Amino acid sequence: MEPHSFERDGILYEIRFERTPEGWIARIRPEDSAEAHILAFPDGPGFDPEDVRGSLIAGCEAAVAQIPRRAPTRH
Repeated sequence: MEPHSFERDGILYEIRFERTPEGWIARIRPEDSAEAHILAFPDGPGFDPEDVRGSLIAGCEAAVAQIPRRAPTRH
């Protein structure tokens, strides 16, 4: 599945998707970070069978609101 990018609160995020036997893995990476947040979406209820990609994107965008941002550092 093709990656997806979106912006929230002035930060650009990229999501990369991977299909596994149990469901989907999403790696969400803010543009200013080398670290990714990994989410698992097991197969089952919650996916729109007509738009799995849209369901995954909606879940990832909702999860970003819950991911704490690091405080800026001073150098």
